[in-house]
Amino acid sequence: MSFDPRIVEAKLALGMIGAEEMPELACDALEAGLDGANILRMAALIRPSGWETDQILPRFMIEAGLKRISYEEACIRLARQLARRILAEELDPLDYTRDFELLWIRANYSAAIQDAGLLDDQKATAEYIGQTKAELRNYATDILRALITPGEPGVEILC
Repeated sequence: MSFDPRIVEAKLALGMIGAEEMPELACDALEAGLDGANILRMAALIRPSGWETDQILPRFMIEAGLKRISYEEACIRLARQLARRILAEELDPLDYTRDFELLWIRANYSAAIQDAGLLDDQKATAEYIGQTKAELRNYATDILRALITPGEPGVEILC
């Protein structure tokens, strides 16, 4: 895990970083050049309990320059991160439609990621009406580009 503050904030907001992963996260923060007594305390934990990490986490976040973000914003950040990864690594966006749908649902059906969230339903509909995989793949790729491109009509920029 590398230390990307925006993604760490999102994963913390969604409870996606367990107590056992906190020392590794703190080590990543140290490697990223961050420092502080609570970052060091977190990094030094061995088999930490949730209680231990919960005691350190608020001060760790301050030292690491992390802020608490909303559940919706966290989902949007992760959807955009996934879209960037799919496009950068030239992965098949059709393999990730369910991931976007789940993030959209967790974000309480946020308009900011609605088009990506609906890809799974659109995939099923496209297959039913006989749209080719290539056509659907191109459509999905366009949706992902719009999700990460600032200034696109219909794309709310929260990150």
